[in-house]
Amino acid sequence: MERGNLSVNELVLVGVGGILGAGFFLASGIAIHTAGPIVLLDYGISAFIMSEVFCALSEMIVANPVDGSFRVYAEEALGDIGGFLSGWVYWTAGVFIMSSEVTASAIFAKFWFPNVPLWIFALIYSVMVLCVNALGTKNFGTIESWFSTIKISALFIITIVGILTLLGFFGSKSEIGVKNYFIHGGLAPNGIKGFLGALLMSLIPFGGVEVTAMTASKTKKPKKYVPIARKYIVLFLSTLYLSSIAVLLGVIPWYEVSTKESPFIKLLSFTHIPYIDSIMNFVILTAALTTMNGAMYGVTQVMYSLGKGRFAPTFLSKVTKRDVPIYALLFSSVGLLIAVILSYILPKDVYEYITSATGFIQFFNWIIILYTFIKYRPILRDKNHEYFECQKHSFPLRPWFTIILIIAVLLSTLVVPKQAIGFFGGLILLIIILLLYFIAKKLDLFDKW
Repeated sequence: MERGNLSVNELVLVGVGGILGAGFFLASGIAIHTAGPIVLLDYGISAFIMSEVFCALSEMIVANPVDGSFRVYAEEALGDIGGFLSGWVYWTAGVFIMSSEVTASAIFAKFWFPNVPLWIFALIYSVMVLCVNALGTKNFGTIESWFSTIKISALFIITIVGILTLLGFFGSKSEIGVKNYFIHGGLAPNGIKGFLGALLMSLIPFGGVEVTAMTASKTKKPKKYVPIARKYIVLFLSTLYLSSIAVLLGVIPWYEVSTKESPFIKLLSFTHIPYIDSIMNFVILTAALTTMNGAMYGVTQVMYSLGKGRFAPTFLSKVTKRDVPIYALLFSSVGLLIAVILSYILPKDVYEYITSATGFIQFFNWIIILYTFIKYRPILRDKNHEYFECQKHSFPLRPWFTIILIIAVLLSTLVVPKQAIGFFGGLILLIIILLLYFIAKKLDLFDKW
């Protein structure tokens, strides 16, 4: 695979683009309505978890910048079962993420064209993402960088508008202010159940650090650029998420936040700018498309790595002149096909059904990454005397503590009926992947592939 394509700025923007998606603009409303103002603590915990996972990935990437990234590390540290599980669990999660994001994009497009069937937009955006990923890594990085700039700028503008609203430039001062944190049932109006019920929805917007890991091996100087990119990505997202939610809660009482549309649309409505709802809808659509684009890149690279590492047919590791694993790309597009079909069959409920099954699988893979890090770090340090340490203190307590936090987040979904569907759905998919591993092992498919 070709190296040295991406600059540190592109890596930062690709990382932010892969993480900042429709999940924040939409799921934030559900999280706020579920927990109330204490949702800020949910987002703080989520930022910490993401930072720790990213930190573990950074150490491994700098020490061993290979194609396939965390899947290769899991195989080397945990054996065949680690490499197989990490790759296929991430691929499955990525397929579901793509499906949910392409469906969300179609829903946003119906804002302007309500009479056009949902599946048509799903099909159009699926073809678009396939074409972008077929262009190669450099073009992927450039396109993601532009769209990431739009999303970051939009969220920054939203925060500024919120601050100006709090200062009285827009809206009525009597209805806004810090008092909104306390006068409507206190900081935790729905108690511990509300706090726990919002944990998954606050963590989902931080998902996607794996895409950065996949692209990091394509940077000019991984040892220099990856630590820098990690710091900026964590700082950007944590600051933007927490500040925008904090401002939103001061302007709009938590119980008035809609769970059916982005709460930021209502926030911007205070400005009375013409067509502000269409402008915001375009930004959210951009967020969904770039997240889907990043997910497609990530699952394609993992499928390529699985084919290269004996855990999938070898033809999936073949690449084009543009350095694109074309067969892995086409195979990974099955998720988009599923989304198009479901958009045709279940146009009203498809987004909720797909999204609820994503969280468990995605964050279970974070547990695999952290456990791999615990086992892999001593091996890497023995091989590399100039080993880069992101976690200089409290190892292995920090990764173990983060694993416990992720397990708590996954179990917290059981208090919310709709999220519980995702928990059990994800558990079933995980069991299926495990069964496929033992079947492939028994049939000696790893050697035959």
